[in-house]
Amino acid sequence: MKADTKPPVLLIHGMWSDANTLHEVTSAFEESGYTAQAVTLPYHCPRARHTATSRNALAATRLQDYVACVLEQVQQLDAPPILVGHSMGGLIAQLVAARVPCERLILLSSAAPAGINSIRWSVLKTLGRNLFHFPLWKRLTALSKANIRYGIANAQPPSIQEEIEATSGYESGFVTVQMTLGSLTRRVFSRIEPEKLACPTLIIGGTEDRITPIKVQRRIAKHYRNQPELIEIPGCCHWTIGGAFFPEVRKAMFYWLATKPAPSPHGHCR
Repeated sequence: MKADTKPPVLLIHGMWSDANTLHEVTSAFEESGYTAQAVTLPYHCPRARHTATSRNALAATRLQDYVACVLEQVQQLDAPPILVGHSMGGLIAQLVAARVPCERLILLSSAAPAGINSIRWSVLKTLGRNLFHFPLWKRLTALSKANIRYGIANAQPPSIQEEIEATSGYESGFVTVQMTLGSLTRRVFSRIEPEKLACPTLIIGGTEDRITPIKVQRRIAKHYRNQPELIEIPGCCHWTIGGAFFPEVRKAMFYWLATKPAPSPHGHCR
C-alpha cells in the first residue's frame, strides 16, 4: 500500500442491528477520504423484513458465525483494514483483529471479551423480558421501546429513540447468551489473550452507557498490552454511532487517526 493511500475501513454493527445502522459512521469516513464498508452480519435486518426461514436461521447462529463472516470480508480487502465495531461489533472486531492483520482498531461502546465481567443490573434491565424466553439459546431476542429508551438510547432525543426502534431487528438467543454469560468465564470462544492485539486501538465510551458501561470500557482498555487509548464522552449513552453525541465521537476518532503514529509494517494486529 502506498504511503499516501488510506487503509480500507470495515465497520461492524451491534446486536439487533444491520449495516444501515452505521450510516453516520460510514459517511463520516467516506467524507474524510476513506473507502468504508459496513458489514451486515448473517440474517440481520429490520424485523419487518424477516421471514420464518430467516428467523429460524438467525436463531441457529453463533458468535463464531459472525466472526467467520467478518474474517471473510477482511480477506477480500487489498490491505489490512481499520476495523470499527459498535457494541457486539466491537467484540467481533477484537476477535477478528486477534486472528488477522489489521491497521487499527476503533471500538465504540464495545462489548467485552470473556474474562471481563460486564454483568450489571442495568444490563439485565435492558435485556428485560428476553431473559425469560426459555430456552433462550434456541430463541430470538428483540428490543422493546422500553428497552431502547432505558438502556440503548437513554441520553438521546425521542426522535433518535424512535428511529432505533423502527429499524431494530432480532438477535440470536444463543449469541445473547454468549454475550452475557460469556463474560463470566475465560473458557469460551470470546476469550482473547492480552498480547493478541498489537495495533493502535481506540476505545470510545459514554459515561451514561447502561448496557456496555464505562467501567467495562475501562477494563477493556486495561486488558490489552498494546495500551489502548480510552476516550470517555460525558453524558453519552450506548448510542455512540449517531444522534446527539456523534459529533463528539467523530471528532475523537479522526483526531486520533490524525495524531496517532501509523503502525510499522510489523505492527499490525495479528
